[in-house]
Amino acid sequence: MAKYKATSNVVFLIDGHEQNYDKDVEYDMDVKSADELNAKGELSHPELSPFFERVDKEEKQAKADK
Repeated sequence: MAKYKATSNVVFLIDGHEQNYDKDVEYDMDVKSADELNAKGELSHPELSPFFERVDKEEKQAKADK
């Protein structure tokens, strides 16, 4: 699991159910799932891609730099 921030409001259809994500909200997601959703989003709305950006790497890097 990793932390991702949604870069826009987005709704994905996952296993027949709508899944909503809100812009600038952080979500704990499996890396593989986030990559798959970003790939789907890039096909449907490339101008908004990527939909999820990983934030925990940035936090770890900031701590390491201190």
